[in-house]
Amino acid sequence: MTSPFGTAAVRQDVIPLPRLDPDPGSVAYIDTETTGLGGGAGTYIFAAAVATPIDCGLRVAQFFLPEPGMESAFLHALREELERAESLATFNGGSFDLPVLRTRWVMARMPGELSHAAHVDLLTLVRALYRHRLETCTLRFVEERVLGYERDDPLPSALVPEAYFEYLRAGSLDFLEAALEHNRLDVISLVHLHSRLLLRLNGAETGMDAADWLALGRHRFRRGAKADGWRALRNATSFAKGDASATAGLLISRRLLRRGSIAAADRLLGWLEASVTEDIRLSVARARLLEWRRRDASSALSVVEAALHRMPDQAPDLEHRRARLRRKLASGRDSRRKRQSRQIQVEAFIGDSPL
Repeated sequence: MTSPFGTAAVRQDVIPLPRLDPDPGSVAYIDTETTGLGGGAGTYIFAAAVATPIDCGLRVAQFFLPEPGMESAFLHALREELERAESLATFNGGSFDLPVLRTRWVMARMPGELSHAAHVDLLTLVRALYRHRLETCTLRFVEERVLGYERDDPLPSALVPEAYFEYLRAGSLDFLEAALEHNRLDVISLVHLHSRLLLRLNGAETGMDAADWLALGRHRFRRGAKADGWRALRNATSFAKGDASATAGLLISRRLLRRGSIAAADRLLGWLEASVTEDIRLSVARARLLEWRRRDASSALSVVEAALHRMPDQAPDLEHRRARLRRKLASGRDSRRKRQSRQIQVEAFIGDSPL
């Protein structure tokens, strides 16, 4: 590919792509390979793959830097490719790929920003929606655990920079081709991962459990989609078992209390407390509600004593609350007796006074 800076090394192909449901739309997926992971002015991008879904499949354009002296042509060609896209999708691109690209463009005296601002970092979504299921969020692990396939990769990620250095030193093409194939497989995975994440974001993925719905609800609330957040938290609560259901119920009850729906929050916590019997958080939350929102210390004490009976191992956390509630009730009874005594004295005085 020719450019104002010379010839850029680019190869393109179109591969079959099954119909994506949901369809991510007009997105350019980009993955880069660099000479190091530190970023900064000394880090070069030596390969970049850009995948764009088209009518007949997936178009993959792969850009390569044959030698550092050809970087301007490489960067210009890559920039031209990305400018055509309506939005970008990366995997950790917000923290790595795009900052390195901006640095290289600026150093080559090119604009440091693309004209479109839309960018989705798929790693951010993976962490928000799947972190509770994954030991690590590397792309390879996500492929295995979320997409359900094990990649036949010719080269581990850690060896990719070394493949480029070996090419520069000795012209080793086999090692380099393995690195470029790794780059190509990375970007193809992003397309399928984006579709799967959209399915989860829409709440349309089958087999979601309470922890999945809880993660989705939290993410939706953080993004300001309150209706979707409510729906996801309700779905998590409806499982009525385990830590995730209890957590979702607590989040809903707090929002109900902020809206002044005290009775609804009490009913929800009572139902969950009867279902998730070993979660002390539910009993404590309901006791607080009864004591401070309903001014019913007696019922709050009953909740705490029932929790102590169900969860004797939690006694250190509940005994202090029970003792305080007992003191509060005793103090209240003393105050009532004193008021009644004073009232009797006043009535007796009035009765003895001459008219």
